[in-house]
Amino acid sequence: MQERLDYLTSLDDSIHGLLNDAEYATDVEICEVYIDSEKRAIHKVTRAIDSKLSADMSSMSLASNPLPSCTPIAPKIKLPTIKFEPFSGDIESWPLIWEQFPSSVDTNPSVSHSNKHVFLRGYLEEELKLFVDGIAFNAETYEDNKFILHSKYGDKNRIIQAHLDKLEDLKPIRSATPEQFNNTYVECNRRLQAIRAIRENIDNYGRILAHKILRPFQMIYADVRLFMQSENNFPNWT
Repeated sequence: MQERLDYLTSLDDSIHGLLNDAEYATDVEICEVYIDSEKRAIHKVTRAIDSKLSADMSSMSLASNPLPSCTPIAPKIKLPTIKFEPFSGDIESWPLIWEQFPSSVDTNPSVSHSNKHVFLRGYLEEELKLFVDGIAFNAETYEDNKFILHSKYGDKNRIIQAHLDKLEDLKPIRSATPEQFNNTYVECNRRLQAIRAIRENIDNYGRILAHKILRPFQMIYADVRLFMQSENNFPNWT
């Protein structure tokens, strides 16, 4: 297009020398309109070609050097430090204590046996702490101590009996206040949930549990019964 424009312009120049003044003015005006139109067409085509070349170059670059796939980055959340509850020999709390220890320490392959022994000793209090003090920190003694603790405190029947004894020791409710009723209820429910937590069916202890749970309420029941009889509100009270 540019070569054709240059050729036509050269022809115009040669023709202009053959024209008179009136013809020359008219011809120059016509030629300028044509030249401007041709230049605009050349500019439009050039810009289109440049855009197409840029797009082709980008496609070739992406094909030879593909962008790495974007992996979603999970937000970093700082979790609170796990605090182990110490164990001083209260058998009813053994399941809860040992539930925390294996998942965090005992089955953790990144913790050496000597460090597991250190953690285990830090778990214990009072007489139990003295039990492991002074013992060499190695795999054999760690497993021995773990076995002894399990044998002494991990017996399921002894744990159940400990909870039943706690229910037996509940203090009778002497004043019918919402607080005393709620505290007794919470304590009874806590013991039942603890027995369920060691995968024991509490229905097997239905009669025993019913007696132990109702016992703290017996004094209130007796007081209400006497009150009703004295007021003769319910003469046929049974």
